[in-house]
Amino acid sequence: MRLVCTQENLKKGLAITSRVSNGSTTLPVLNNILLKTEQSGLKLSSTNLEMGVNTWIRCKVEEEGGISVPAKTISDLVNNLPNDNITLAVEDNHLLIETSNYKTKIKGLGPDEFPLIPQVDQHNSVEIEAKDLKNSIYQTVFAAAYSESQPEISGVLFAFDDAKLKLVATDRYRLAEKEISIKGSVSKNIIVPNKTIQELAKILTNTDTPTISVYFTQNQVMFKTEDTELTSRLIDGQYPEYKAIIPTSFNTEIDLAVEDLSSAMRTAGIFTQTGNNVTLEFLEPDHLEISASSGDLGESKVNVPSAVKGDAGKIIFNHRYILDSLASIGTKNVTFRIVNENAPAVLVSKDLPGYVYLVMPIKI
Repeated sequence: MRLVCTQENLKKGLAITSRVSNGSTTLPVLNNILLKTEQSGLKLSSTNLEMGVNTWIRCKVEEEGGISVPAKTISDLVNNLPNDNITLAVEDNHLLIETSNYKTKIKGLGPDEFPLIPQVDQHNSVEIEAKDLKNSIYQTVFAAAYSESQPEISGVLFAFDDAKLKLVATDRYRLAEKEISIKGSVSKNIIVPNKTIQELAKILTNTDTPTISVYFTQNQVMFKTEDTELTSRLIDGQYPEYKAIIPTSFNTEIDLAVEDLSSAMRTAGIFTQTGNNVTLEFLEPDHLEISASSGDLGESKVNVPSAVKGDAGKIIFNHRYILDSLASIGTKNVTFRIVNENAPAVLVSKDLPGYVYLVMPIKI
């Protein structure tokens, strides 16, 4: 193999692929990135056997070939090279890296020793606006559980229904749902692992592609942009029937600014005891007090500017659950919809259609 590429392109390709390498001690090759000439360019691949990524960068190929090298070594090296043309060549299972002032040799493995990344049949597919999918991921993924004992809720549900897609995440104490439009018509539910979703969000954050294609089989899913493919196994299991727990009628609605609510929650959170409990006390037309107390630290009471409609009352939440949603919702204003102190409450925004965040109250 011999080729010439820019430091900028190689750095970008390594950033995408190096995150998947998992520091395996039982299979050292999983710590590597495969560099292989393909489609008149350079293909970079990495896998942890659960998830794999391929990305292509532009280059001038002078000789076909390939090699896999340690991800951290080549990433650290290329990140420190000047923004200049780089020549890559393979010689006796070593990758030679040269610029006008640098000459480096990295020991590698032959391309045949690198694990195959499964190919996903590209017949069943939909197309999604990349920006919509990226935003929806950030607005939901934080609510997924980190549970090996309940794998079905350790991922994000992709519920395809004709030309709509709902992303759903829950840890059984809270639930985030976001609906977006898609191109294509399919009815199918798949559960994508949390780590795959987070990796997908990073890829979408660093791409200029306007749309992303999604292909899936019974056990695999592939997300494909113009120059990158992310393939992952799916979580086998039945996602919980969650729709029945989302209230459809409420006794109280509270309109307020995200910034005001976030500030009050953070302030009250300083004084929370075990459980991160904060109390919301509300009364028409504009009274909302957020409070917390600790026998060791003291107490905090914050009056939050708001518009309250409906029954007066109070309700207790884990303040971190509220802050997680506010940090990702991306709007200036939100509405709290409350049934009573014992029923799930819902956080929505008129500026974000299709978004619902449900949070369970804490019962004292």
